[in-house]
Amino acid sequence: MSLPPDSFSGSQAGCVTAQPAESLEAPCQATGLEAPHESSSSERAQQDQALFSAALDLLSRREYSCYELRQKLDARFPEADFEKAFLRLQELNYQSDQRFAEVFARSRVMRGHGPIRIRQELRQKGIAADLIESSIDQLQSELDWFQHASEQLQRKFRSPVSRALPWADQQKERARRQRYLAYRGFSGDAVQFAIEELDRSGDE
Repeated sequence: MSLPPDSFSGSQAGCVTAQPAESLEAPCQATGLEAPHESSSSERAQQDQALFSAALDLLSRREYSCYELRQKLDARFPEADFEKAFLRLQELNYQSDQRFAEVFARSRVMRGHGPIRIRQELRQKGIAADLIESSIDQLQSELDWFQHASEQLQRKFRSPVSRALPWADQQKERARRQRYLAYRGFSGDAVQFAIEELDRSGDE
């Protein structure tokens, strides 16, 4: 990915040291000194540019949320302006929390996760509630969570609970399957549907 225009680099301006009113001002270069405020400004600009480049390097590999980027880079660039860097990245369409949420949610569906767990993980990634719901709504228009739960259960257990087992053992096995789907983030109704669907497959 090619880097965008260097929006954060600062120019190295000349500076002068404070002199008594009656004396002539001498350039900093002549004394080997540098005005503190200009030095600080230059260092901050360098930090900002370094942060921008580091964030861009991460984003060239995969999508990141702003929260993830700050977690990864905060210790390396304690004086940098993260808000400025994020704004620039978003203006250039290199970073988007909405795009991250959509990509992340789809990847979790591919792993067999349900909407409850996807919501929870997106919150942990620092995604705003409205973006989380938007990504879930988009998925919901494309797939049936009940059927998705059923597919995960069949992939894991393959057959219904054996009716040859003692009743107590059947209940234990059903509870184990319920926990499996609940852990993966499916609602109670979706879990019950999946278990009943697998049971019906044994009657065919």
